[in-house]
Amino acid sequence: MQEHCAQDGKCWYALHTKPRKEHAVQEFLLSRGIETYLPVLKEAGKNAARNRRERPFFSCYLFARVNLSQVPLSSLNWAPGVRRVVSFGGQPAVVPDEVVDWLKCRLAQIDARDYYQGLPLQPGDRLRVVKGPLKDLEAVFDRRLSSGERARVFIEILGRWTVCEVNLNHLQRMEK
Repeated sequence: MQEHCAQDGKCWYALHTKPRKEHAVQEFLLSRGIETYLPVLKEAGKNAARNRRERPFFSCYLFARVNLSQVPLSSLNWAPGVRRVVSFGGQPAVVPDEVVDWLKCRLAQIDARDYYQGLPLQPGDRLRVVKGPLKDLEAVFDRRLSSGERARVFIEILGRWTVCEVNLNHLQRMEK
């Protein structure tokens, strides 16, 4: 596995964190001089300039780049908020630089507004309305509206498909 490490002996390792502790673990490791990469999607709030949030792309995971001969594995495993370093056969799994670089490139190209519940919404996706006056009706996703928090969907009402605008928070993915 060491063939995926840099000349300085540093390799990327995946860390499994406690729920919603990805940012805290990243801050802790950075304060110890450890390079990290937390893949995130940037979400726009109601006031996009002021309310920009970052949501981890992989819930409960981030990457740390270290030389394990200089930074003991136990210091990663026992860092606050870390559950464990991802390992196979008792050995920490090295994540190739190319994989991390690819992730960085891909996430830079993704618009978080195209994702809903961690998955991209595509025209034709089946959803269920879970709140509001259309509660319990099935909907077919058409497109996201410019407001960002609303979607245009088709709902069958009285035997015909009707175009409706629904808050994304009122929709839930249906199992395929």
